[in-house]
Formats: sequence, C-alpha cells, structure tokens
Amino acid sequence: MVEVASQVGIGWQDELWIGRSASGGGGTVAWTQILGVETINTPEKVPEDIDVTHMQSPGSTRETIPGLLAVADWSQELQFWPEHPSQILLDTLAALNETGEKEDVMVEFVVGGLRRTYRGYVSSFAPQGSVGEKRMATLAMKIMDRITPDPRDPEEE
Repeated sequence: MVEVASQVGIGWQDELWIGRSASGGGGTVAWTQILGVETINTPEKVPEDIDVTHMQSPGSTRETIPGLLAVADWSQELQFWPEHPSQILLDTLAALNETGEKEDVMVEFVVGGLRRTYRGYVSSFAPQGSVGEKRMATLAMKIMDRITPDPRDPEEE
C-alpha cells in the first residue's frame, strides 16, 4: 500500500518515505510519504575500522575489525501540519521511542531521482516556532543500516 501525502514541488522533488510492517504481517510494508520535506541530506554511513587491542595478541600488536557500521544520527527539517496523517505517524513513532518501545521502520530517501532505503527508528519529532509563513518541525532518527536491494519495486508506485 502506498499513501501519497504530498510533495513539495521544489527542485528534483526530493521525497522522504517511512515504511512500517503492515498489521497482519505477511512481509508487506505500508509506505507513507512524509509531508513538508523540501530538501534532504541523506545519512552518511561509512564503515569504520574499529581498533581492538588484546594484550595476548601475537606480538601484542594492535588489531582492527574492518567494516563495522556505526548507528548514524540523522535529522530533517520539515514543514509542520499537526493534523496531517504523515506527521501524526512521526509523532506516534517518536512517542514509542520515548516509552522505550521503539519501532524499527524503513526510511526511504529519494534525492535527485536516486532512491536509497535504510533501516532505522524515530528518536524524536519536535515542532518549532514559525519561520515567516511556515511552521517547522525537526525529525531526528537513528539510521542503522542500508537495505539493498531496494525493497520497493518502482513499477508498483
């Protein structure tokens, strides 16, 4: 199921989507486009080489474990419409995290026509004061890993 909320008609039509496992399971994902996104900076997930040291290593040498992925902090400014379903969804996911019951979701970024999907969770969703004519909010997420291949077939949209 794809629920198209809205697109801000700027530039290359950057989009942000949240995918949740549909009730009843079956591997289906319900996708919701997040309203109010103007431009997106995709998270940088560069694998780290973690230094590990063990005094009983041969020759007491320093060793590394290559390719470990750290959790990325990612945030997005967006326009705020408190009664819109996409923003009620974000507020609900943030409230789950605050109670310690976070829900892992899929996060899809479409930037300049390039689609990337990650697994993460909403850590906070906070409305802010207005900027001129706009009321803004900040969405903060923890991004855990990139999902490849992309779980959505472009022909289904």
